Amino acid sequence: MSTLALITIGQAPRVDIWPDIAPLLDAHTVIEHGALDELSAEEIARLAPNGNEERVVSRLRDGSSATMSEHALAPLVQSAIDRAVASGAQAVLIMCTGNVPSVTAPVPLYTAEKLARAGMAGLADARRLGVVVPEPEQRQVIQQRWAAAFGIDASIAAANPYAGEAEALAAAAQQLAADGAEIVFLDCVGYTQAMADEVSRIAGVPVLTARSLAVRLLAAVA
Repeated sequence: MSTLALITIGQAPRVDIWPDIAPLLDAHTVIEHGALDELSAEEIARLAPNGNEERVVSRLRDGSSATMSEHALAPLVQSAIDRAVASGAQAVLIMCTGNVPSVTAPVPLYTAEKLARAGMAGLADARRLGVVVPEPEQRQVIQQRWAAAFGIDASIAAANPYAGEAEALAAAAQQLAADGAEIVFLDCVGYTQAMADEVSRIAGVPVLTARSLAVRLLAAVA
């Protein structure tokens, strides 16, 4: 039985994620560390993006969420990785589909950005891809990333998974259906399988989550 570390860019434990991924990790010992575990509310607030800085959203321990600059997160994610390795992790998965640059580990290091998006690109194939992201400000950069990495002209909608706004998720599903999406990817580990099921019901197409795709692929090789 191997020991896997799940690194959140927010705060651990991610109790919101476990119901969907626990069955996928039965054969592994799992530890969790968060980039923001050791920060105060004031310190987290200072990580907010300025102007056009690229941003990511994650869950805090109290159930609220924080929007942060991708660039500012890198040293905090590195610290969480270091703590995980010191705790005995034999492989590490960064549970975020945002870009966290320049992080390293002496054990295999994976990211949901690479695993889930590459898997989704293969599943989408020639079908029109719809993507849901947490914030409207992320739509342009995420569209550019799908185009640059996979040559996919994705249709992008926004609905924050941590805000508890069913109306926003429904509106995103309706937008993607109107855009002709034939398969949908929920591009943040905060989206649950229940959310995927609801988007699928409204849009009438298959919907996959970043959390399940990334963890399934990790569990297959770790």
